[in-house]
Amino acid sequence: MKNAFMVFIILLIALPIGTSIATFVYADGFSYMKADPKACMNCHVMQSHFEAWTKSTHRAVAACNDCHTSGNIASKYSQKAVNGFLHSWAFTTGYFHEPIQIKGFNKRIVMKNCLSCHSQMEQASRFEHTGFGTKNCLDCHKGVGHTRW
Repeated sequence: MKNAFMVFIILLIALPIGTSIATFVYADGFSYMKADPKACMNCHVMQSHFEAWTKSTHRAVAACNDCHTSGNIASKYSQKAVNGFLHSWAFTTGYFHEPIQIKGFNKRIVMKNCLSCHSQMEQASRFEHTGFGTKNCLDCHKGVGHTRW
């Protein structure tokens, strides 16, 4: 009985770890630790976004990580880890909107980065006036980083 319990515990631990490692290797997870925008194309749902970025005005000044991660190196890699897990889950289960759309957590990161480069524009904008509610840069400038295809 004791041996069966130990085997159960080992499987309970080893199976998720082994599955995670296999998924990470299969998905070329190490490529996401670099700054190469081509890594984002590992998933077919990102190909149109990558192609749109190559046609955008931001291509000359910003790559994926410049807009989609923020903070120090630990913060950037923790954001990548969270997104890696969530994206893997979504793509594995098929539960995501296509074309893929930015949501809450990531939208806040992108907005922070918009404002870090364009703070003078924000100060000159009309968002400081009443009546704009929760509008943000992306409400009017959806195609800036990824030109509409």
